[in-house]
Amino acid sequence: MRQFAAVIRELRAWLYQVPFARALMPIHLHLLYMGVGVLLLKKLLYESVSLSSYDTLHDFFYDFPLYLIAYYSFFVGFWLTLVSRDVRLLPFAMWAYAFMTLFPFKSLGLEAYVRAFIYIVAGLALLRYSASSYSSNEKRTGVY
Repeated sequence: MRQFAAVIRELRAWLYQVPFARALMPIHLHLLYMGVGVLLLKKLLYESVSLSSYDTLHDFFYDFPLYLIAYYSFFVGFWLTLVSRDVRLLPFAMWAYAFMTLFPFKSLGLEAYVRAFIYIVAGLALLRYSASSYSSNEKRTGVY
């Protein structure tokens, strides 16, 4: 954990120098959870509406690039939350993203299982890090 804490400390120092990262830092949890929420909402709507409404959903999620905005906001929120003091909330977002990758629960292949497994294991590792003493040291000395 000590090596990972050192990596997080250096990543925090590097992101602190990037102007747009400092501007987005107050809304990092909104980016993270709204990103995964919109991605899950897209899958839920495509499963629950009739076939005649697919054109409207396609216009909403792809012509106006809401899906792309949500996808990238999740990952921007992930990196910003990783270097923030709220790293303890990151495993839950990782597990929600793993659930979102498996959500329709039909025609699942090896790719979906492997992707979900990676996010679940990463969430468990982040949970271990956030419960360790290294994370509490980072909270006291952190930039954000």
